[in-house]
Amino acid sequence: MTKKTDLRVRRTRKAIRDSFLQLIDSKGFDAITIQDIADEAMINRATFYLHYCDKYQLLGTLSDEVLTDLITSFNPSQHIKDRKVQMSHIHEHIVSGFGSVQRHEDFYKVMLGKNGIYDFNIKMYEAIRQKFIHEYDLMNLRDEDFHIPKDLLTHFVASAFRGVLTWWIQSEQRQTPEELAKQLAKIITTGPLQAAGFVFENQGS
Repeated sequence: MTKKTDLRVRRTRKAIRDSFLQLIDSKGFDAITIQDIADEAMINRATFYLHYCDKYQLLGTLSDEVLTDLITSFNPSQHIKDRKVQMSHIHEHIVSGFGSVQRHEDFYKVMLGKNGIYDFNIKMYEAIRQKFIHEYDLMNLRDEDFHIPKDLLTHFVASAFRGVLTWWIQSEQRQTPEELAKQLAKIITTGPLQAAGFVFENQGS
């Protein structure tokens, strides 16, 4: 494939992608036809089928690309040794993770918006959860090393990450990834109660 052909392919796929997202946002995934996508992208149906089998493959391809970029953007196990955490590096990984979200802002806004796709939300949640399971495995942590069941912890972390990601996108990213990372690092290190200003009393007092 020549550079000129490769550029033309990338432009066509971008037009299809952008048109697809605009249509989901305006009318919802279920109502979209291939003709709708072709008309919006100003291509013919045959051109669409040169790149994708149907709208389901298109959605799957875009979702996989975005989520792969997200889960490969942070690798906290690289900076945890002997169960000792280097928080400066963890901060960098949080920034990197939300930087990935920012790069694909248009996709997340549509997927998590009023006509968003519930299956993507579930897929994102599971991708994040499996990422943390993988990171824990890289640290060679045994089940007995955890103070609470590992399954409970991974579900809690994945839910929190997805919730913050969704809130950040829907609030138009009023905070930069760096600002958000500082606040999340505080929650991670102190817990939500102390981060909210609560003080723990001695047990039994």
